[in-house]
Amino acid sequence: MNWKRIFAASIISITGIGLIYIVVQYFAGSTTSFPGIIIAGAILVLGGAFGVGGLVLYRSTVDSDHLLRVAGWNTLGVVVTTAVLGLVITFQIAAGGQVRFPLLSGGIIVGVSAFAHVLIGFHDVRRIRARTVAKQRQKASVVNRFVRHNLRHSAQMLLGYGEQLRSDAEITASDRTDLGQKVADIGSDLSDTQTKIKVIDELVDQDAETYPIDLVSVFDSTRGEWEESYPDMSLTLDISAELSVLAGDYIEEAISELVENACEYGGDPPEITVRGSRANGMVRIEICDNGDGFPEDEQLLINNDQDETKLQHSSGLGLWLSKWLIEYYDGQLSVETQSDGGGGKATILLPQSTN
Repeated sequence: MNWKRIFAASIISITGIGLIYIVVQYFAGSTTSFPGIIIAGAILVLGGAFGVGGLVLYRSTVDSDHLLRVAGWNTLGVVVTTAVLGLVITFQIAAGGQVRFPLLSGGIIVGVSAFAHVLIGFHDVRRIRARTVAKQRQKASVVNRFVRHNLRHSAQMLLGYGEQLRSDAEITASDRTDLGQKVADIGSDLSDTQTKIKVIDELVDQDAETYPIDLVSVFDSTRGEWEESYPDMSLTLDISAELSVLAGDYIEEAISELVENACEYGGDPPEITVRGSRANGMVRIEICDNGDGFPEDEQLLINNDQDETKLQHSSGLGLWLSKWLIEYYDGQLSVETQSDGGGGKATILLPQSTN
């Protein structure tokens, strides 16, 4: 059961019930008039639209968070307009004036205001959705370009190895073993690419679920894999044991990609230092290496969200995957070359867990 949808739809329907109640109260009174009946009819139409609209929106394909946003705009319209009307009526009474049928008069104004704010909410949601679609198109463009390049390169390599095995009659057993290992490495790379693409697809298809994550445990649980892949690497952690972030299952994948990138392009041997700190409700994680740093064009791509027009500008899909995973949890990723020439630095900002 999606409580977000229930809550948002209920707010919209309750607005309609409130408007219908005003109409009932008016007709239950002893005095009615033709203009009053017209106004009451308009309020009834608005009330019915809100009441039924809440149910329709609950069953619609509108994202739950977006539905909450529309409900928020609806609430803003009701609260602000009611508060202003309350002040106006209070002023009139204090000045000795008489306010007849305040519920009916206020009801039509509040109803129209709420309806207008709901329309504003949907416009806001369309704007957010358009931005999300643009992000998804960027993801699709990068993934498509990378996959085509990777498949073409892998196919060329496999054809070359196959031709070498077929035409070289004097190939030794040792050479056959080396070629077999190269073919296996290509297969492993293709499998790794398929795994990354699967994760990216999951980001598009589901909402982010977050919970407190202990950063030290993330690095400790994955350290063994890094040390197995890069036996000469050294990893130094400067993170408080109490430091935790509000993220989800994919954050380990994002951090792992950045550490592996530091190992791949770091010094010989790679020396990785990870520092963690708190800053204005966010957790700052710096992953530093002793390599040559990040190329300037790659910094522009990751830091400024520019479109990737040439694949060689990026070291692969890993950095993009990390960026998207971190943004998925309302975080930020930036990369730079350290000013003292000490290598590359990837900086992650993630919401701090309050637990």
